[in-house]
Amino acid sequence: MASNFGIDKSWIDAGLDIDLIRKTMLIIAEKRKNTEILPKQEDVLNAIKLCPLNNVKILIIGQDPYPSSDHAHGLAFSSLSNKTPASLKNIFKKLEQDLGAKHNSNNLTKWEKQGVLLLNTALTFEGKETKLLKEHTNLWSPVIENIFSILKNRGNLIVMRWGSHAQKAGEIFEGTEGITILDTTHPSPLSAHRGFMCSDHFKICSKILGDKAIDWDT
Repeated sequence: MASNFGIDKSWIDAGLDIDLIRKTMLIIAEKRKNTEILPKQEDVLNAIKLCPLNNVKILIIGQDPYPSSDHAHGLAFSSLSNKTPASLKNIFKKLEQDLGAKHNSNNLTKWEKQGVLLLNTALTFEGKETKLLKEHTNLWSPVIENIFSILKNRGNLIVMRWGSHAQKAGEIFEGTEGITILDTTHPSPLSAHRGFMCSDHFKICSKILGDKAIDWDT
């Protein structure tokens, strides 16, 4: 298995535990022999492969990969499908309202490459059963904690915590100098109207980042 999985050296120099990642990826590889695991093995680590630590400006905490190979490719909320997932539809709607951003693709790789780290707390998906979701979340928890610790120590970060899961997972960032936390409800249709659609997260990000603001068009 690849020595560093194509992950930028900046992550490794900052303390990313490659041995831990290797062990976790081997477990996933074994699981793939008996069942479908999403996303593809080469896409599992896309969030940190496509966004060097030195480039990270914003962290958006997601939960699980989409349960379909038509969508999942290792980035939270991002989709390979031409059919826009419901939560992403609300994200795009809010971006258009706030900043006039336009979307022509559901693939958010462009955001990643500008420094928006789209990181799920479970990097793989095996099935919708609660037991399986918990198993994969627990499996990846040490890796995610390692990544979050690196980000916390680095500082100079905006953390978007959408929904109770993201807020609990991202507790590590609370009270840290140089880190701005933006909390609201999840953008899913069930909760977006209770906070997300009237939040100012994208406007706040643009104000903080100034001339380094993200181009949210896709």
